[in-house]
Amino acid sequence: MESAYLNVPSGRIHTYRFGVGPELLIAIHGFSDRARMFTVLEPALASKYTVVALDLPFHGQTEWNKKTFTKEDLLAVIRQILETQGKTRFSLMAFSFGARLAQAMLPDLASQLNHLYLISPDGIKTKGMTTATHTPVWMRRLLYRILQKPDWFVGMVQAGRKVGVVPGLVHHFLTNNLTKPERFRRTFGCWLAMDSFYLRRRDIKKLLLETGLPTRIFIGKDDPMLKHSSLERIYGGIPNVEMTWVDDGHRLIGEELGAML
Repeated sequence: MESAYLNVPSGRIHTYRFGVGPELLIAIHGFSDRARMFTVLEPALASKYTVVALDLPFHGQTEWNKKTFTKEDLLAVIRQILETQGKTRFSLMAFSFGARLAQAMLPDLASQLNHLYLISPDGIKTKGMTTATHTPVWMRRLLYRILQKPDWFVGMVQAGRKVGVVPGLVHHFLTNNLTKPERFRRTFGCWLAMDSFYLRRRDIKKLLLETGLPTRIFIGKDDPMLKHSSLERIYGGIPNVEMTWVDDGHRLIGEELGAML
């Protein structure tokens, strides 16, 4: 496994590279994860793919000097990976929040993709995310400013949880991600980025149908975050899309997934 950095205008993107296969696979992790999580899949992927897994802005060892990032930022990173690897085509693997980003980039990337792998894909119907995705950008920016010292807000969230107004998932997320500066920056950096990675579900289905892009989707049967019926409506019935239901929850990346691959 090789650790390396890509220099970009807004910082340095950290990557891990492993595998000796002739095809390139770029891997994008989820929120609060890091590139290293994909290395458990090396035995399954190494003979077919050379894998480049990247640390997203505000994650892992990546250094990022803006308060958020955009789709163009991430597309530029992918283009730089292609250039450094001497490739024009590649496959894409993405987990959870990374799958939201990946699907939003499909209109720009589909013509270059050989395969698409989505693992516990966020972006279709993720429980607890409706409010986050529909909050206007101006409100997100306002909250970014007024929550620099978040103790008062966290106190309100905890009080709301006690009386049953704030859902447990929301309480856990906010109390764990607003109380430390680096987590605060990561949370708002990704929340502000979501506007750039707007995901129109019907367009994703149309694109998968029209391009015939070979796609494999892994979903945990016990995933508490994803609404299975919505996933079936979007991905089900598309000839080039294979949905695999796994006896597990949300965090599917592990040896069992490797065996399936």
